[in-house]
Amino acid sequence: MPPSIHPVDLIAALRHKHLTPAIVFLTSRRACDDAMQAFERSQVHLPSERQHTIAAVLEELAVQYPSIAEHPLQATVKRAGVAAHHAGHLPSWKIAIEELMRRGCLDAVFATTTLAAGVDFPARTVVLTQSSVRKTRDFTDLTIGEIQQLAGRAGRRGKDLVGFAVVTPSPYIDLSVITKGLTGQTEAIDSQFVISYPMVLNLLKAHPLDQIQAILARSFAQYQLNRRAEALESKLDSLHDQMEPYGPRVCTDWITQWQIYDHARKQKAHRVQVRRRDPPELAARIQFMTPGRVVGLMKGRGIVVRQYQSRGQRHPMVTLLRPGGSVTEYPASLIAHVYDRTFEVEEAPVYPWCTPRSMEDLTQHLSELPSRLPTLPILVQEEVQENEIAQILTDEFPCPSCPSRPACHKDHAIALRLRQEVQRHTKTIQALHTGLWHRFQVRSEVLQRFGYLTPSCHLTEDGEWARLIRIDHSLLITELIRAEAFEGLEPQLLAGVMASIAHDDDRPGAFPRMSAGLASLLGQVRQLAESLAPHEDPPLLRADVAALTERWVGDHSLTWIGLCRTTTMAEGDIYRLLARTLEYLSQLHTLRATHPGLAGTASRAIEALRRGVLEELP
Repeated sequence: MPPSIHPVDLIAALRHKHLTPAIVFLTSRRACDDAMQAFERSQVHLPSERQHTIAAVLEELAVQYPSIAEHPLQATVKRAGVAAHHAGHLPSWKIAIEELMRRGCLDAVFATTTLAAGVDFPARTVVLTQSSVRKTRDFTDLTIGEIQQLAGRAGRRGKDLVGFAVVTPSPYIDLSVITKGLTGQTEAIDSQFVISYPMVLNLLKAHPLDQIQAILARSFAQYQLNRRAEALESKLDSLHDQMEPYGPRVCTDWITQWQIYDHARKQKAHRVQVRRRDPPELAARIQFMTPGRVVGLMKGRGIVVRQYQSRGQRHPMVTLLRPGGSVTEYPASLIAHVYDRTFEVEEAPVYPWCTPRSMEDLTQHLSELPSRLPTLPILVQEEVQENEIAQILTDEFPCPSCPSRPACHKDHAIALRLRQEVQRHTKTIQALHTGLWHRFQVRSEVLQRFGYLTPSCHLTEDGEWARLIRIDHSLLITELIRAEAFEGLEPQLLAGVMASIAHDDDRPGAFPRMSAGLASLLGQVRQLAESLAPHEDPPLLRADVAALTERWVGDHSLTWIGLCRTTTMAEGDIYRLLARTLEYLSQLHTLRATHPGLAGTASRAIEALRRGVLEELP
């Protein structure tokens, strides 16, 4: 694979072929920034008229968005007519780039794939330099829908008769993925509907419980689940057709009956084979070698204390009490005689396998035995043959004498597999039809356990105000409120905690240190979040981003530029963090009627947050 084309050379080639304006999709934010740095070092200059046009547009937008005037990339954009657009930039700067592109002021924009969705951002040409995208911590191939979204940006309505999608050589591209994306059918839309705790509370506030299932059944998510169930139902009909030749026989449920019989037959056959390994004489004698039995060896005698099987080969073994009180282990095959004399033994679960008193008595009895003892007459039977297993099982099962036995034996494997598939599909179909309702019931049971709902699914006093917290990790936040964890907090501490709960990005970075008060409070929040983990996924609760928010709210003299210098976090990410924190604080502000102190603290935190860049957008 040849190396990637240098961005300056790429844009020069597109200009030469009259393929500008263009959107160049790159693999990462850093790649976009590196492309802009390449133009900063280059000698590319637009005609002075175009430079004045770009400057005029930026000055016009700076009236509404003052942060644009101080943006470090403004000079390069004016001089070279190219820009970068990714999530690391402030929303105001991205708005400015989009407006410049719409007015035809730019020749190219370097962007990540996030630009392809949700933004009206057309160009004459799009350049694809990648076939994969980074999601969480790994790279995955672009889907057909994502590739078509990228390519769909090519061509401006009313300006271009044809749009161009250009694929450039790159170490990050797989042409087979791009080809499939440009020619294949897009993936089906998958509903992201989630039943949350606030949704349960608000549904039960507005509707009786007996109407909820019908409401959920009308959702797009349930529609998709029903479509999947319909596909399985057609497979289920086919399985039922395949099951018809294996209908009821002598036994109503012959599949289960034969399964039990076959299992028992194999078990008994196994036992017969185990016994057959030993000589018939040993198999006959072993059942008489019970604790207390006097047996004879090649030299001497002993009393059986325990009978067991060796761990490895499962050979029959006995523990013998020998004259003098010694206890030894012997293979049962070495027992030469079984005498017609037994003594009572008080068995014990550990060595020497009998009680001390019993040991003394047995030792005494063994020393008093006469020299000659009568042997026990033992009848040696012939080995049980394989064809006798059916006769043994006749008392338990009708199968050995059943006329359907040959057919059952032949058909059982196929019939059992078909029935298992039928049962699996039936359970899956039932789960699909009742999936949303089941999730709703699970959530409502948790809310009942924590006291937000009554056993009859009516909102309690806590449930009435908890339903107003319509954000992620709502259960954690409402439980923190009930535990009075936010009582008497300074606005910067409340904002810091809300930022740590709201933040969902695990990108590493350098951040300012947090105060001791915030560290203590976050420890309590983390402990409660861990206890709620079975009911709600805990947030990241990053102390570093909490400290960043605490500093912004607590230090009113801190400027936006000063805040950005305290961290390696991109300013676009800082903006989103503070914007989400504002959203979470606004939810607390809605609790004015029930928690006026908390709502007041949230209001002061919101006022301190909304300054500088955060005032530019509604």
